[in-house]
Amino acid sequence: MVRRSLFLGLSMALLSSGAFAQGVGLPNPAAPASTVPGGPGAGYKPPEEVIRGDTVAGRARPDYDAIGVRVGGFMFYPDLQVQESYNSNIFYTNTNKTRDYITNINPNLDLRSNWNQHALNFHADANIARYAHTSSENYEDYTVGADGRVDIYHDARGYGGAAYRVRHEPRYSPDNIFGASTPTQYDDVALNLAGEKEFNRLSFRLDGNYDKFSYKDVRTNAGTLIRQSLRDHDEKQLALRTGYEIAPLRQVYLLTALNWRTYDSNSDLFGFNRSSNGYTLGVGARYDVTGVVFLDAYVGYRRQEYDDARLSTASGAAGGAQLTWNVTRLTTIYGGLTRDVNETVIAGASSYFATRLTLGADHEVLRNLILSANVGYERDDFQGLSRTDNLWSAGTGARYLLNRNFWLSGGYQYFNRSSDAAVNFDDHVLFARVSAHL
Repeated sequence: MVRRSLFLGLSMALLSSGAFAQGVGLPNPAAPASTVPGGPGAGYKPPEEVIRGDTVAGRARPDYDAIGVRVGGFMFYPDLQVQESYNSNIFYTNTNKTRDYITNINPNLDLRSNWNQHALNFHADANIARYAHTSSENYEDYTVGADGRVDIYHDARGYGGAAYRVRHEPRYSPDNIFGASTPTQYDDVALNLAGEKEFNRLSFRLDGNYDKFSYKDVRTNAGTLIRQSLRDHDEKQLALRTGYEIAPLRQVYLLTALNWRTYDSNSDLFGFNRSSNGYTLGVGARYDVTGVVFLDAYVGYRRQEYDDARLSTASGAAGGAQLTWNVTRLTTIYGGLTRDVNETVIAGASSYFATRLTLGADHEVLRNLILSANVGYERDDFQGLSRTDNLWSAGTGARYLLNRNFWLSGGYQYFNRSSDAAVNFDDHVLFARVSAHL
């Protein structure tokens, strides 16, 4: 399912950007950068004057950050990345491994408002992949979207956004159909609205999200049709976060969320109706220790019930944590832990609980040279099946900032999966990337 790529899609981003994200693991080795280099932000401070909350990866560097192009009341940030990579196991199999060289072209365009009040942003990106010897694996992913903020009052704001995304399902996904001649392509129409209000120390934020997923049918190598369109569905979620500031930069909060997942068809490829609804309850805290250590963590309970009585209800502990530690002004260590229910279309399984652990570090050797390292672990417990997957990742990389307009980066990543379902594999990825921006 879509969320499976979170573990397998972010390790390379950790190497190239050093940014923390929930979930880490096997990547699409050419995922576009999650942020445009440079952009609005505080000015650079020398290491001995780093402002509160700065990290090595997120620190502004005016001598090397893109300055953008002013367009009226907006700033325009164009970015182009070209990556060459070697993948030792492009089909993620345990035997008869296929290796290949992959070229990825990643254009990225951001138009951001530069207003004193309110905000409006537009975004577009693409990830175009070409395999040197296995053209069946070529793909073109892209995104177009917009988001904005309305400042209603000094303590009240409204948010909204819309996006259209075209993606492909990676070959390492547990939902990948063995023998499919090409990766499965799907698109996502996403909408979101949110509002937040503070009452002195008490705060509320209400979020509403809608996603419509549509899958393309594929064929096997023998020409048999695989009706992936039976997976078409929409997901709706309503979430409320209630916070209380016990001290400056220290907050406790309560999380409540409801979700509804409705499939267009009452029967998937294996005859199951996968429509469901569920909820999340949790309590958490955000804690800032003198600008050196930042912790945001919650624990709670998660439950997802399925319309089809043959599919097991998924219920159990859920939670998440994100830790950032500025060990010194030149070194940042970050880590994360999440546990949540993920969708799947594996026969007999309703879903799986994914428990993800990440740990990484960034070190600023020079103002324009950053070294990174990361490790990740994920355990997937499939509900309704006697199947458990264990995934490991580890890697290292470097980013060299030539000037305001060019960056170079590269690295190595290792991945391994061991599973009760005999879908084990290991994989080695080497990559080099050049980034150009204004």
